[in-house]
Amino acid sequence: MNRLFMIIAVMILSVSTFAQKPFAGNITFENTAIGTDDPNFLSALSEQTQEYIVMGNNWRINANYGFDLIQIFNGNSKTLSIVLDLPGYGKYYVKKTADELDKDRANIKMDYEYTTETKSIAGYNCKKVLVKATDLETDEETTVTLWVTDELGLGDEINYAQYPGLKGYPLCTEAKTEYDGSEITVITTATKVTPNKKVKATEFLLPSDAKDLKDAPEDLNELKKQLLGEDE
Repeated sequence: MNRLFMIIAVMILSVSTFAQKPFAGNITFENTAIGTDDPNFLSALSEQTQEYIVMGNNWRINANYGFDLIQIFNGNSKTLSIVLDLPGYGKYYVKKTADELDKDRANIKMDYEYTTETKSIAGYNCKKVLVKATDLETDEETTVTLWVTDELGLGDEINYAQYPGLKGYPLCTEAKTEYDGSEITVITTATKVTPNKKVKATEFLLPSDAKDLKDAPEDLNELKKQLLGEDE
């Protein structure tokens, strides 16, 4: 009888283990820059808020750039949706499939150099990774520095939309760009990681009141051209 109870207990524990939800939580990021002392630029950069919601292979970014911008990635279906909440117009979305994402970067070769340099970010140990993107048509190279952690236990496809094949999850991004004729580095760093078991799969669905950008009015044609890559 004791042996029977032991077998049942093991089965229950096994089911509980496999039924556990993947890591889910909220990550708050802040933006800074080095290479410029322009107070207007730095102030505008710091006011650009970004909050990520992550779970398994999925992420959602709630950002504000003077208007609300939502990006939703479903790593299981490998689809990326961009939702813009435009004052006076409402919410419109653009959705890209895995094939479309692959087509967008067909001429870009991504190489990852995993270094031994580490540092702690928001309480998580992160490793420095150099990302080199090469344009196969022009041979132009761009390098981005990431600090990634494998301590969150997120899914293997969590980076597919941005850095396909990258191991670990980026808690800091350092990217060089030009501003006012000079090269500066914009740094986006996680300041807080909050595990949240209340995150649900519905967080990664399109808002029910969002419309396809293809159906937007004519005065948004320029925006449609930029995001859809074609004249509407």
